[in-house]
Amino acid sequence: MAKLSERALIRLIREASATSAPALIRGIGDDCAVFSNSGAGQWLITTDTLVDGVHFDCHWHPPELLGRKCIAVNLSDIAAMGGCPRFVLLSLCLPPALDSAWLQRWFSGVSNILAEYGCVLIGGDTVRSKELMISVTLIGEAGSSGGILYRTGASPGDIVYVSGPLGSAAAGLALFQKAREEQEDVGQWSQWQALLDAHLSPIPQVDLGQELARSGCVTAMQDISDGLATDLAHIGQESGAGCILYAESLPSLPVLDAAALFLGKEKLDLLLKGGEDYQLVFTVRPDREEDLKAKLASSLDQQIFPVGIITEGQGVILEKKDGSPTDISFQGYEH
Repeated sequence: MAKLSERALIRLIREASATSAPALIRGIGDDCAVFSNSGAGQWLITTDTLVDGVHFDCHWHPPELLGRKCIAVNLSDIAAMGGCPRFVLLSLCLPPALDSAWLQRWFSGVSNILAEYGCVLIGGDTVRSKELMISVTLIGEAGSSGGILYRTGASPGDIVYVSGPLGSAAAGLALFQKAREEQEDVGQWSQWQALLDAHLSPIPQVDLGQELARSGCVTAMQDISDGLATDLAHIGQESGAGCILYAESLPSLPVLDAAALFLGKEKLDLLLKGGEDYQLVFTVRPDREEDLKAKLASSLDQQIFPVGIITEGQGVILEKKDGSPTDISFQGYEH
């Protein structure tokens, strides 16, 4: 039987699903579905499933930090649309042998991050399973400005920005994998701690997402979960445009160069294809760049990084320092 890629499966589901319904504003194709409530507001809803051995590994992921991460990846989807997180549903598939102390520590991490972001757990489900699977559904609402940012608004000439360093989580994961294969203790690798932390406990950019939605300067946005090469391609596909990325402009932590060498990996691959950065990638009107930077400096003391430009046509083209172009569309993580 032929195997469907993730994108092909999503396309099949999207084509077979209803495209309109009362109160539905945006369905399949963005970071969240959007629907109106009985008042004047708009709700956002997103869901993610994490499977042991696929999306995390209990051999090195402390349960408290895994609990945080399970919520953080959904918070990031809400952030990607400029929304405010409100309510959470949890569904747990639990192996019979799972230790109750592990589960208590995991839920401690969940509780802490929910409190930090003002979210309330309102229900869910638990079942027995051969493997540990965690599914989180998060409901948010439009920010105070009422504006929601989608993937569809980018136009040729818009400048592509990212909110922070790339490749850190991918390098952190590779370090844990290397340590396990070589039976090394990552506790001795203090020089890589920032990369290990990026994998274990990503920080969703919720405040920044809301500020970008309020600014009126941003035309399209998404979070970087599957790698910049793939997630920017989604913006281009939904907006009917292409993009040029400048390799020399991609931000990273200073330690990433040494880590890439230590791991025997190409730094560009970590920056573009690794995934789980949970930064934001967004497009800005060229005449509003300075205005946006001033707003962010005054409200959040936040730096943002220009990395490319939206173009006519299709595809994400990486332009290296020597000017040579490479099509990198959808070359990120594939589920």
